[in-house]
Amino acid sequence: MSEYANIPQVTTLPKPFGVTVKWKWPDGSHWFSGLEMQCLFEDGRFEKERICWPVTEKLISGLKASERVQVRLRPVAADGSARDWRTGDWIEGISSVNTDEILQALQEDIRSSKTFELLNGGRFIKDAHIGDGLVSANFSVKMDLNQCGKQHPAGMSIGVEGAQRQVVFEADRFKVHEAAQSAIENAVVLSMKMKTALSDEMKQAVIDAVRESDLFTSLQAASASDLQQAVDDAVGKALRNAVKPGGMIWSRFQLCQH
Repeated sequence: MSEYANIPQVTTLPKPFGVTVKWKWPDGSHWFSGLEMQCLFEDGRFEKERICWPVTEKLISGLKASERVQVRLRPVAADGSARDWRTGDWIEGISSVNTDEILQALQEDIRSSKTFELLNGGRFIKDAHIGDGLVSANFSVKMDLNQCGKQHPAGMSIGVEGAQRQVVFEADRFKVHEAAQSAIENAVVLSMKMKTALSDEMKQAVIDAVRESDLFTSLQAASASDLQQAVDDAVGKALRNAVKPGGMIWSRFQLCQH
């Protein structure tokens, strides 16, 4: 092969979001043979690269549908010298506009993603990143909450224990909102329908006793159907403990009498 032998054949094939360039090497090519490829894109970008034998094709990716690209190749000698470019060296390639090919390429990209795992012939999401949060396959949600420029970790995991469903919150602190709060206060008021009328201060003392009792945490694991019964049980036991000597309500009564 002469150092400046012509490339016998160069073709382009449309691909989804790209163009494949194929060529045949000149006769006598060997391990030290090389080609120079240059690409001119629609947006004015110009790229070139050295290709070594025996590679016979190159995918130019990152194109839009129906985007055109100009390509040319020439042999390069072992010392790096090459013949001058010729006008006829340029050939045109165009990316695919076939919607079926494009959709298939997108589906393959999705299926090959590390987020998906093949299991029993189906696709299942292992972990998904949504904003600053992570939804995991173990039924947990983790996120970093940004407040005043400071990141605060927070999370929630859901587990099953026997026939019971349990939700576990992991946070530095939490607040019980409307539903559970109202149920506690209503249960306390019903439990205080006694012959002896209590002042608003004493009612609040009863509510505080329930909130600060160890049983209050059990309400977090109660289902909606069991919530009222759990509240009643917690209130009853908390009241019994609070009215014993040294309890919160007993202490309040002692203060009121002095």
